[in-house]
Amino acid sequence: MALVCCLLASCSSQPENNSVDLELAKDANSVQQKMLQVHQQWQGTPYRLGGTNKAGVDCSAFVQHLYIDVYNKTLPRTTELQLSQGTAVSLSQVQTGDLIFFKTSYKVRHVGVVYDQNHFLHASTSKGVIFSRIDNVYWAPRIIAIKRL
Repeated sequence: MALVCCLLASCSSQPENNSVDLELAKDANSVQQKMLQVHQQWQGTPYRLGGTNKAGVDCSAFVQHLYIDVYNKTLPRTTELQLSQGTAVSLSQVQTGDLIFFKTSYKVRHVGVVYDQNHFLHASTSKGVIFSRIDNVYWAPRIIAIKRL
């Protein structure tokens, strides 16, 4: 059962370059500035299924840490439990701080936090803690829910 929960919480990490941070920081509001700080603190953390710290982290644990650091709010540990939180919103209504959920395979879910209408911050299995575009050809068709807490 623990393995299934960990698989449902899938995500993770490796380094990413700072040019994205610099571009996103140009018009950042105070919440987005905090998200940029969280990204800088976690950048380079390796992926580890079920990981919860900078020795290795998965997507739901990273989102959990981000929400504590940025919003001082505690979220459940797994992607599935995080998906059960909040109110559903449409992609056209997306706002900074919304949780964005993806179905990456038959049983695996992925979660990130919306930065702006075009980007989300997450722990990627291939690249670590990064910003990705919401309209990316990989991510866009896999969106299953957006939740506002």
